[in-house]
Amino acid sequence: MKETTFIQQNKKKWARFEKLSGSSSNDPDEVAELFTEITEDLSYAKTFYPRRSVRVYLNQLAQGVFTSLYKQRKQPLGSFVKFWTESVPLEMYRARFSLLTSFLFVLVAALIGLVSQEYDPGFLRIIVGDGYVDQTLDRIADGDPMGVYGTSESGSMFWMITINNIRVAFIIFALGITFGIFTYFMLLYNGVMLGAFQWFFKANGVLLTSFLAIWIHGAFEISSIIIAGAAGITVGSGLVFPKSFTRIQSLVFSAKRGLLIMLSLIPFFIIAGFLESYVTRHYLSIPDPVKMLLILVCFAIMILYYVVYPFRVARKFPERISLKEVPRFIPARKMEWYKIRNVGEIFTDTFYLFIGRISKLSRIFFTVVFPLALALTITIYSIDSYRFDFSDMDWYENLGTLFGTGRDFSLLKLAGWSFLLALMVCAVHFVLHDDSDEMLIPNFLKYLLKPFIWVYLFAAAVFAILIFSNGFILFLTVFLTPFLLIIPSIVLLEKTNFFTALSRCFSIGNGAYGDGLGSFLLFGLITVIFFFFLQNPIVGFLDLLIMVIKEFVITTTDDYNVVLAFVSSIVYITFIFFMFSICFFSYILCYYTSAEKKTAKSLYERISHFGKRNRTVENALDFE
Repeated sequence: MKETTFIQQNKKKWARFEKLSGSSSNDPDEVAELFTEITEDLSYAKTFYPRRSVRVYLNQLAQGVFTSLYKQRKQPLGSFVKFWTESVPLEMYRARFSLLTSFLFVLVAALIGLVSQEYDPGFLRIIVGDGYVDQTLDRIADGDPMGVYGTSESGSMFWMITINNIRVAFIIFALGITFGIFTYFMLLYNGVMLGAFQWFFKANGVLLTSFLAIWIHGAFEISSIIIAGAAGITVGSGLVFPKSFTRIQSLVFSAKRGLLIMLSLIPFFIIAGFLESYVTRHYLSIPDPVKMLLILVCFAIMILYYVVYPFRVARKFPERISLKEVPRFIPARKMEWYKIRNVGEIFTDTFYLFIGRISKLSRIFFTVVFPLALALTITIYSIDSYRFDFSDMDWYENLGTLFGTGRDFSLLKLAGWSFLLALMVCAVHFVLHDDSDEMLIPNFLKYLLKPFIWVYLFAAAVFAILIFSNGFILFLTVFLTPFLLIIPSIVLLEKTNFFTALSRCFSIGNGAYGDGLGSFLLFGLITVIFFFFLQNPIVGFLDLLIMVIKEFVITTTDDYNVVLAFVSSIVYITFIFFMFSICFFSYILCYYTSAEKKTAKSLYERISHFGKRNRTVENALDFE
């Protein structure tokens, strides 16, 4: 059938469908029938007119109606109720074996703490320190063993305890990304501490008093920690057993499941914080039967909601027990390099490039850069070991000694860190334009042969500015970043030397000065935010890592503070190099923006294609 005949036969039906689909008052049965016929016409057009405009028209018509029919409508109250009555219970049913594992692990850990405290009365001091134990002994002697709960003002104590409990729980959950290993360690640590504490009070004759006081809030708090452990184990299981998915896809799915459980715990942590701040402090005046009843009610709530109720919901919705996860397909996007971008477009494309190249960049980092950084760090620590003491140093002092600011300067540090920075800058440019997956490291090393010396000069200049300049000079240097940070792109993309790039950076960078400065400030802000989550004592990942490692090394070496400082240095190095990588992705895009404004290369290419498109017949340009 000719295309014109096909159109003539069906145009009235298409027009009718277009009118009904755009109206709110129509016959649903008629729309459904027409929709079925439209999809059949579309299949016919795809077969016989695959590159004609009629196929495009029918595809847009069907797709628009499908979207309007199946789009999700917002039902805030209904979604909230469904979250608590269906989503969370079903997720707990799916995670029932993880929950059992978490509970048994904490139980065994508590027994280990109990036995350890029984055979070694000083065991608790190793876990919580001498100061806390001595203060508790003084309170026991004064007849107020749990007096620690009354030492702070209730309001501030509530916020501090609630935030800390949520922090610990989310860290236990997040550590599932370590294949569940550190989640188990955190459960072990909390379980051992719980068992040792309770047996410490038993040894001092106040077991019942402490039990009835601690578990007023502990029923919610410890139960929530165990459930958070189940969420972390769920994440770890997704990584260990990805099934038919890639590990990244399985991680995303399991993390979504675990996060659903974690969100449900927040109200219980708030209640636990309230009980600990406003009720537990009055444990001496509350009758024991009342305390015991309160504890039993709290445990009953947790058991009924997180253990019993999920089985009832699973029986009610058996078809929803098994999840059918569908990996999100993100089509490959052809990057147009020579394009004028504003700050928002640079930001979006930077993270698109970074996510797409993170695998290759990580392989280069951990194969080439990280071993050299580790060797350099060990060398610096061996030379300046007396300067590193984790117990006395702030993070900026640690970094200052490591990178060589002020009196800690040395040529070794300047030359070594400049070399590593140059490697990362070259790696960013290499992965951006290298499409091969094989022989990645040899190809990267080959890529370094000619231009590396010029990039190294740039890195040394940047590093020298950072460590030698005072605050005012650094502030002024910020305004030069749109010029200076495109030097590596000029060297590597135009295959020129450092001195030529230095002379050209001002003329090229001037074309996108505002965008370059805006990008620098934006990614600088992002770096500060990420560093806050890395270092902040309330939600900091580094604090948790140090706490975990400290438990291993504190009994094996007297210089454990130096070991902790070394570990923190490695974390800082990894963080800094990856944030530098993101920053240089953005400045490569700034270079292309400036170059496009100067040369209009992309514009000339588009002009050369002008007039080649046919208005009725699609060609290859329509599919780019």
